[in-house]
Amino acid sequence: MKPTASLPAAIFNGAPRAHLCGIAGAGMQSLACVLLERGWNLTGSDLAPEAAAWLREAGVRVYKGHAAAHVSQATDLVIYSDAVPPTAAERKRATTLRIPELSYPAMLGRLMNDRIGMAVAGTHGKSTTTAMTAAILVEAGLDPTVVMGASPLGVEPAGRAGGGQLVLVEACEYRANFLNLAPHLVAVLGIEADHFDYFRSLDDVEAAFRQFVETVPGEGAVIANGDCPATSRVVRDLPCRVETFGQAAGCDWRATARSAKGGHYSFDLRRGEQNLGPVTLAVPGKHQVANALAAAALAAAAGVPAEAIAPALAKFRGLRRRMEVVGCWQGIVLVDDYAHHPTEISAALATVRQMYPRRRLWCVFQPHQASRTKHLLDEFAASLHNADHAAVAEIYRAREGAAAPGDVTAADLAERVRQHARLRPGVSVLPVDVLPVHDCDEILEQIAAAVMPGDVVITLGAGDIRKVTDGLAGRLGRHRAAG
Repeated sequence: MKPTASLPAAIFNGAPRAHLCGIAGAGMQSLACVLLERGWNLTGSDLAPEAAAWLREAGVRVYKGHAAAHVSQATDLVIYSDAVPPTAAERKRATTLRIPELSYPAMLGRLMNDRIGMAVAGTHGKSTTTAMTAAILVEAGLDPTVVMGASPLGVEPAGRAGGGQLVLVEACEYRANFLNLAPHLVAVLGIEADHFDYFRSLDDVEAAFRQFVETVPGEGAVIANGDCPATSRVVRDLPCRVETFGQAAGCDWRATARSAKGGHYSFDLRRGEQNLGPVTLAVPGKHQVANALAAAALAAAAGVPAEAIAPALAKFRGLRRRMEVVGCWQGIVLVDDYAHHPTEISAALATVRQMYPRRRLWCVFQPHQASRTKHLLDEFAASLHNADHAAVAEIYRAREGAAAPGDVTAADLAERVRQHARLRPGVSVLPVDVLPVHDCDEILEQIAAAVMPGDVVITLGAGDIRKVTDGLAGRLGRHRAAG
């Protein structure tokens, strides 16, 4: 798929004027950073522009909401996120004025023109692995361009317009958007059923991934999760080089365990029989070891010397909303994470248990999309059983519109969590106390009244659940850390 082919090349010369619809989304902010650093003139719009305050500080005019007047005749290009439909006022205005439009993933594909494209794909871990890979490339002096869906801790924003030949992006499978890209090097971190508003089955997901990896040229390479059966099926018999990572016998990239303390893992990084050195990850979680292996293999495929990989991985400090320890107030630890799939929730709760053993754990989960919640209801219920107390916030209905009669609700998931022990006879499942409220403000009130020193509260979800974390921080300590 080459949607940029019909666009006049002159659009991308000099200092183009572009309007970004949905500019406050994480990926769009990252793209905006790259375009600004390359000298583009930008305007943007979003329903929640406050999420991108740095853009205003950078001189970008960001409008609240979508209106035709935001697109002028002087605009050379309109770039839109998946959240902005063709019926949006600005996109209709662009059509009327015959201004070219590009989707966000199509623009990422355009960035790869005449460069060496690198893409990180998979159901889980894309943002972290992209950031890890970027850290290795930068440390090695390869000066990559980077676009991703989350910001490294202490960095605003996430994008980077490098002067080198490498363009590294986070590649999303939703609507098969990654088919807009033209990468030479690809990492596939794992494949599970997801995005039920687009894919009907796991077979459909695998078919999309197969199309994607088949775009890699013969001189390119695919880095594949050797522990994932679906990924192994997808990369079978590709004409390009395939390297695997994982713990399965025969994987090209492996981690030999050294120690684990407080949820942080140390291991020897191995490529075949070669030991590339010890790594102690600063980011917590066993799943981060697999992400580090994928990043190491992808960076090596891009030409990073073996001896430069392990030290760069050890320096990586993590991303916002990825097991982010927000702070400790009155002896109560607040953690925030983007997890919105059962596999991710299980990994997040297991990690926080390792970080804070023997502490009482509160989990506030905000389901992301009713379609995902409906198809994975039992899996979500099971994944929440590593908490002592749980709350299920109202479903964040991204791209789905208003709820319809008969749609699954937060109350349905909460009740399934309560029932889960009874639904699995013969299996030991600890009971979870589930709050009877689902409004975020009410959840905040009940937890603030019940938490005690020593407790840990983790918020999980891809929507706006961070407001519960921030609300608790304000309620508990008026933003004054106590420990």
